[in-house]
Amino acid sequence: MLLLTFKAGENEYALETTRVLRIAPCAKLRSFPNTPAYIAGILNYRSEPIVVVDLSMLINHTPCALFLSTRIIITEYSRADNRQILLGLMAEGVAAFMKDDRLDFVENVLKTPGVNYLGKMFRAGDRLIQLVKTEAIVPAEMENMLMVPA
Repeated sequence: MLLLTFKAGENEYALETTRVLRIAPCAKLRSFPNTPAYIAGILNYRSEPIVVVDLSMLINHTPCALFLSTRIIITEYSRADNRQILLGLMAEGVAAFMKDDRLDFVENVLKTPGVNYLGKMFRAGDRLIQLVKTEAIVPAEMENMLMVPA
């Protein structure tokens, strides 16, 4: 399995790349009223509007800074009803791929209620990196907001 690393605040995280379709540079997003703060906006991706989640805002409660390494990760997301949609994940410091066949995974030492998207951690040198489960990234409150294209 291949992992894509990124930062949220001072901490490092990783996503499995199995559902990653593309890593795009940051682009102008259309804002949308009355959405949770972690919704960065709507991206026009190949003439299809997709929702973009700000991972830094979701995980760390601070918006992504617009660095050169800030990217929008285009993923396939399976809704609770098993229908597939595209979902953008905005993240800072998107730079490294890691193969996980040599990684030493450890269980979480904290279980935060309502935070289902954080998985196991692993060590990379002196760093501790935590997996983010793409399939659990959308909170229940947002699941009903995501529309399936006709």
